[in-house]
Amino acid sequence: MLVLVTGATGRVGANMVKRLVSSGAQVKAMVMPGDPQAAKLTSMPEVEIVEADLTDQAAINHACRDVTHVVHLAAQLIRGDTPVDTFYDINALGTLRLLEAVARGNGVERFLLASTDGTYRPGDPPSIPLSEETHQRPADYYGTSKLLGEIILHNHAAQFDIPFTITRFATVLDPAEAAQQFRVHSLRGLLRRAGLGRDSNIWQLFYNHPGMTEAFETGVAGAPDEAAVSLVGRDGESWSIHLLDVRDAVEGLYLALTKPYALGCAFNIAGPAPTRHDDAASIIAETYGVPKVTVTMPTTWRLEMTISKARGLLGFYPRHDFRSMVESASAGSDSAASAGTDPDEAYIPARV
Repeated sequence: MLVLVTGATGRVGANMVKRLVSSGAQVKAMVMPGDPQAAKLTSMPEVEIVEADLTDQAAINHACRDVTHVVHLAAQLIRGDTPVDTFYDINALGTLRLLEAVARGNGVERFLLASTDGTYRPGDPPSIPLSEETHQRPADYYGTSKLLGEIILHNHAAQFDIPFTITRFATVLDPAEAAQQFRVHSLRGLLRRAGLGRDSNIWQLFYNHPGMTEAFETGVAGAPDEAAVSLVGRDGESWSIHLLDVRDAVEGLYLALTKPYALGCAFNIAGPAPTRHDDAASIIAETYGVPKVTVTMPTTWRLEMTISKARGLLGFYPRHDFRSMVESASAGSDSAASAGTDPDEAYIPARV
């Protein structure tokens, strides 16, 4: 098995490369030309590093030569100042270029596309929880670009007989990142997305419920930036979000890549259960000895997924809930990286 991993220096990509190597697979790691994060891969000399931009068909053709499997993780998450057409070119047509390279070459045994819960319109979720059958109508740049990638994959797979699987990730964190969540500074950053207007991937949340930022700042007035925060709606119900530890993300990917029942399917890949703000803030407060603040917001936001399909067809049983992530972080990254012997236990941090 010779696997091409795009986005190989990312949070999930570097760990997927490590997982594949540990399983005995040959790996090509596709990275952006001049990517400074390629240093993440230097501890694995058996990995072949190939440089290719998702807008460069010739370079992608070269990267795909002789591969038997593709794990497509590369994407631009935040549009920022990138022109809209360029953003779609990277995320949607980048997928097309990889598929063209595969179709015009010797074919592959499986093309695995990493997609996102962003295709379900996370700012105004149409159902709780979100299942793979939930209608996908994101109405934002990122979610739409990823949904276009899914559509292109479905059609190219039918046109050129390409075996494929799709995984839709919840919000992926490594333990060190998890330890900074549900704090004044992190939630303030989340609510700053309101300033992006309809450029935000959750713009519907702010558009439908104005006054979010003001309610938050009133509620946390005087609290330190590191304080733990629980957001609740006017009905007293806690906000919730489905998180995904990077170690579980990698195991879900590996199962989607290798299990025969995964072919032709899309799977939600998320943690064992949604994380309630109230529970998470208590974990942060207890672990780090910081105060906990509860803030009432104009609405209750619940972004939750069901993973029953991945459990049933893939045997995907995520092991790391929010408490587990924070415990790994509080033990120190070195301890977390060496904990256990299972491949998903030894992770490469988001930044090295």
